[in-house]
Amino acid sequence: MEENVKIAKIKKSCKVGKTVSKILFIILLIGAIACAAASVTCFSMGKDFDIQMQKAVDAGYVSTDDDIAAAKWVDINLGDPDSLHSDIPALQEAIDDHPFSIMYGTVCLVLSITCAIGAVLMKMLSNVFNLIMEEDTPFTDKVIKRVTIVLIVASAIGFLTSGAALGAIGLVTAWVVHTILDYGKTLQIQSDETL
Repeated sequence: MEENVKIAKIKKSCKVGKTVSKILFIILLIGAIACAAASVTCFSMGKDFDIQMQKAVDAGYVSTDDDIAAAKWVDINLGDPDSLHSDIPALQEAIDDHPFSIMYGTVCLVLSITCAIGAVLMKMLSNVFNLIMEEDTPFTDKVIKRVTIVLIVASAIGFLTSGAALGAIGLVTAWVVHTILDYGKTLQIQSDETL
């Protein structure tokens, strides 16, 4: 009786987790589409983007530095456009002609890809929560495998974006969660065999 109550609580928590992951999926999907559109716009405008950007900077509407008031808003430094260089002659010509378009277009493209990967992870997480809610027992091999995959992919993203330390912490977390879920599955099997 008590185990049924625990399983019901787990399923209730998973329902909340599924809802949150679906909401995050939608937000990240919209972000990926918006950033992709911004990237295409920046690249396609070319020199016109740089002209409009310079007008906005001169008018004081836009600042090309990362500071808002006295605080740093985002820890992304696009760098000096004069420092951009490419060994490909056509690309170097484009960089010389419209560096802001290239810089902001590239940043928007990277943000679009990051949001798309996050959306895929949220969809996978939503599927994991759905699996747990459908199963009689929450710890199945399928659930454990999917949770582990989601955590490993998130660790890889952390490694590629934030460095080796975050990636290593993520991998250790994935291993710990996998071990805990595997232990829970073992306890379930023992409990079922005892009954």
